[in-house]
Amino acid sequence: MKKKLGSLLTLALLTSLVKAQQPVTYTAPQIIQQMEKVANWQWQRLDRGWTHPPTDWTNGAMYAGMMVLAEVTDKPYYINRLVEVGKGNNWNTGPERFFADEYCVGQLYSQLYTLYHDPQMIAKWRALADSVVAAPHTESLEWKNNIHRREWAWCDALFMGPPALAYLSTATNDPRYIETASRLWWKTTDYLYNKQDSLYYRDGSYIGKKEQNGANVYWSRGNGWVLGGLVRMLNNLPAGHPDRPKFIDLYKQMAYRIKRLQTADGTWHASLLDPANYPAKETSGTGFFVYALMWGINNKVLPASEFLPVVQHGWDALVNCVQPSGKLGFVQAIGAAPGKATADDTEVYGVGAFLLAGSEVLRYTLDQHPLPGFTITNKTGLHRMEEVIEIPYQQFASKLPKGKKDQAFKLVDRVRDIEVPYQLAYEGKKTPQKILLLGNLPAAASLEVGIEEGKPAAVTPRAYGRYVPERKDDYAWENDRMAYRMYGKALEQVPNEMAHGIDVWAKRTTDMVINTWYKLDNYHHDNGQGLDYYSVGLTLGAGDTAPYGKDSIYYPKNYRQWKTLDNGPLRTTFALTYDSWMAGNTAVTVTKTITLDAGSQLNKMEMQFSFKGDSLPVVTGIVKRKEPGTILLDEVNGVMGYWEPQHGPDGTIGTGCVFTTPGLLKTDQVHVSRAGKAVNKEPYTYYFGAAWNKGGNITSAADWFNYLQTYAQKLKEPLIIR
Repeated sequence: MKKKLGSLLTLALLTSLVKAQQPVTYTAPQIIQQMEKVANWQWQRLDRGWTHPPTDWTNGAMYAGMMVLAEVTDKPYYINRLVEVGKGNNWNTGPERFFADEYCVGQLYSQLYTLYHDPQMIAKWRALADSVVAAPHTESLEWKNNIHRREWAWCDALFMGPPALAYLSTATNDPRYIETASRLWWKTTDYLYNKQDSLYYRDGSYIGKKEQNGANVYWSRGNGWVLGGLVRMLNNLPAGHPDRPKFIDLYKQMAYRIKRLQTADGTWHASLLDPANYPAKETSGTGFFVYALMWGINNKVLPASEFLPVVQHGWDALVNCVQPSGKLGFVQAIGAAPGKATADDTEVYGVGAFLLAGSEVLRYTLDQHPLPGFTITNKTGLHRMEEVIEIPYQQFASKLPKGKKDQAFKLVDRVRDIEVPYQLAYEGKKTPQKILLLGNLPAAASLEVGIEEGKPAAVTPRAYGRYVPERKDDYAWENDRMAYRMYGKALEQVPNEMAHGIDVWAKRTTDMVINTWYKLDNYHHDNGQGLDYYSVGLTLGAGDTAPYGKDSIYYPKNYRQWKTLDNGPLRTTFALTYDSWMAGNTAVTVTKTITLDAGSQLNKMEMQFSFKGDSLPVVTGIVKRKEPGTILLDEVNGVMGYWEPQHGPDGTIGTGCVFTTPGLLKTDQVHVSRAGKAVNKEPYTYYFGAAWNKGGNITSAADWFNYLQTYAQKLKEPLIIR
């Protein structure tokens, strides 16, 4: 009867594989949707209470999956949750020092450290890893005397221990960890790997044990963890590492064996060699097998012609085990051997395996539908949400299809299959100088951008500026956060209204308001969108710069010429030119080029001074109020900030500047200021801007100062464009 059942299973498997050789039908949006659905269910379940300690191996496997999701999603939620886990654990591993179960979580800490570069994230884990490296590891792996609490004496440990050390090695660039991981991997393999079957025994106590059909006992999840651990080792082993060929050879041996053991339902049942005795689906082992086999296809280690039908059949099976709520079923409970699983059984490690599998299936799907384009990766540990990203146009144009460089094109987010808003920036020239696109990149994430033919969708203006002759030669500009203006010649003729520096308009709408407010001429009153109550006077206002000497600021008269260089929808840029004036005994002229992007609280200021000599002392200032405000002077990061006192019912404005070169920060009776030196006919560049507590984005001094310091960090750590 069992022989007949086995034949039927084989026939059904062959039939299913023939069907599975059809092209992959999952789209990238469907895959990411499934991944997020499963992940969301799991986090919501954990919010009601953790079944296992957050440092436990079970959760360690889940974190591995959540980390790969964080790398492809456009939502900060997932990486935020992982950082919360580390903080909640106080970056500790589990309580038993040499038990691999307890330091599987080291994979997460190491990966987060590569993003955030915070030494406390790995300090305790690294100390433990150092003791693992220093231990002699000379004991036999026989399953006695609690050997598993000191050595990797069971096959599951090969997912928990070696990758944890390997990721730490990558994070710290310390080869000792991966060398130890490799050495101990082969110690475990020499003891538990059966070369005749190309499979691992769960531990020494299973050597010689038989299933009901007389076959050796090989646990699906245990071998899944081994194959998953192999992949994660290979992700960290340098290309020229002497052990890499051995790992690749072992990987291939197992992959070909696993391929032949898939059942007709697309999963690998709990017992690999006696699936009929465990007829239920099992998704935790299956998830790791799909992950590892698709990795092999993606990395050209395995032939797609042979393995793609297996992987596709496995992914289909995994997706079919996801309930409408997002719960992943058919996950065998914690154990040490093959066991039962039902549709209602789930566990965190099954979710981790599902997400790992999904990440490789997603990668394959994108590779099978190539588009010219580029990848933008955020390795900064900072959320770069709704950020304008610029690429030199010539570099971008090289990706356009030949003969079609002048045709209309669209940019698409290939993972979500949605358009990416963009703008061509001309910078006052006849041809595009840059392409600007609006991207969402949480910490760790990448954005896959494709270029398609066709007319792009209209983009709602989020940055705008213009000369305002109807209001005394103002030049006003805005984005979806704040508005600003600088003053022209006509204002100099109005008694008691003359002002020098940068003015700020407080907004609580993303709409463009300049034209409406000037037309209504009541913008000193809050009409529901905001108002102008900022006072500039004979100061530098919200971050202007002028020559400085003998304790005096040498202000020019207001600008005389203007030129709009770009005007939305994502960036507005203009230049203001000033007539010559005397800075002490030095005649000076200046052109100020100001750029404001959608979504940003800060403008880029590029000033080009012309004068006789090599350098000119200058000062950048933010006007203070008579009542006490809150001041930030951060010379380490080149940041100065000011949070004004409350202005009656109008609220509070914060102003600030970020500099990329050293300079002295100070405060006096009039300004919070920064002294610097301008070089003749060279750009003097910094960033200035403002926030309003009623705008809803930044509501306190702490928020504002954090924004400024984070902005400074972003300037130091740009996105990677490939």
